[in-house]
This record gives sequence, structure tokens and C-alpha cells, in this order.
Amino acid sequence: MENLFLVCIVPPVSIVEDIDEIRTYISEKFNVHESLKRPAHITLYPPVKLSSLEAENRFFKALEDAAFSTAFTQVLKNFNSFPEHTFFLDVEKNEGIMNLEKQISKQLQPLKLIEKKEKFNPHLTLAFRDIKPVFKQITEAFKDRKFKREFGVSSFSVYKHQDKRWQPFKAFSFKNPDTKAKALSLFG
Repeated sequence: MENLFLVCIVPPVSIVEDIDEIRTYISEKFNVHESLKRPAHITLYPPVKLSSLEAENRFFKALEDAAFSTAFTQVLKNFNSFPEHTFFLDVEKNEGIMNLEKQISKQLQPLKLIEKKEKFNPHLTLAFRDIKPVFKQITEAFKDRKFKREFGVSSFSVYKHQDKRWQPFKAFSFKNPDTKAKALSLFG
């Protein structure tokens, strides 16, 4: 048994429809198709392979512990890129998303699921992998275009790779941080 999981934020359907319209336009105009194989999402923790039920149980327990968070508003604004390999919608950094990612990473870190985690740079991918030959044309086509959507975030999702596609698997609604059990202390 080996399962691949992705921890992410998925925007509301109305915004995903707008994003998919852009991704489809890019795909058809520039003949790039990789990003259409994935749901529109903001990655909070990179995909991880888990090869036992015990590992999966520890993974989901850690995520349950990371769900003590306060709801926040997330803004997607304009277009940007990681040179030559990824074109994306900018995800404005705010305290909410940065704290959520930090909390998830902190809870998952003891499980040693990934070698070294890259610095968190929130973004929503529109095109990647097969983009290199047309990267400059895509960035040029979008350099003056504007995009802005905002939405409330009160949960995060886990997607599972099944049947060669990422499928929604589990959602974690935020729990009030004030209800989180505190570590016992002799001096508290």
C-alpha cells in the first residue's frame, strides 16, 4: 500500500471556475496541459507518500492538531512566475495563511515525511512542467492583465492521488485555538 497525499487550500467553486477558465485558455493557446491534471489549489505542504495505515493515521492526527486556527480572508491578485518553470496567480501573504502553513509544517515535522522543506511561497499554479518552451510568450501575454479575487478560509483540504488524478479526500475545518489543550507545566 502506498498513497500520495497533498495538503492545500481550495478556493470556492466560483473562483475555481474563473481560474479554470484562465488555465484552459493558457492550455489551448500555448499547448501546455500539465496544470489541468491538478485541481486549482494553494499548496500548504508538498505531496507525501505514505506506505502504511499507521503512517496515514499519524499524518491525519498531526493535521487534526494543526487545525486550531482562526479564519482569514485570502486574496489572489495578479500574475507572477518562477522563471522558466511555473506561471501562477499570486497569493497575497497574510498572517492567516503564513501561520496555517507554519502550524501544519510544525505538526508534520516530527514524522520526517520530506527531506528538507522549501521556504513557503504561496501561489496558485496556472501552468508548469511543460511550460518551458513557451514561458516567455505566456508571461508576455499576461504582463498587463489584472486579476483579483478574495475568499474566506476556514478549513484546509487533503487530496489523494487516485486513478491518476488528485481527488478530494478529507477537509479539516478550523477549530477555535482557545480550545486547544495546553501542555501541562509545573510553572504555569
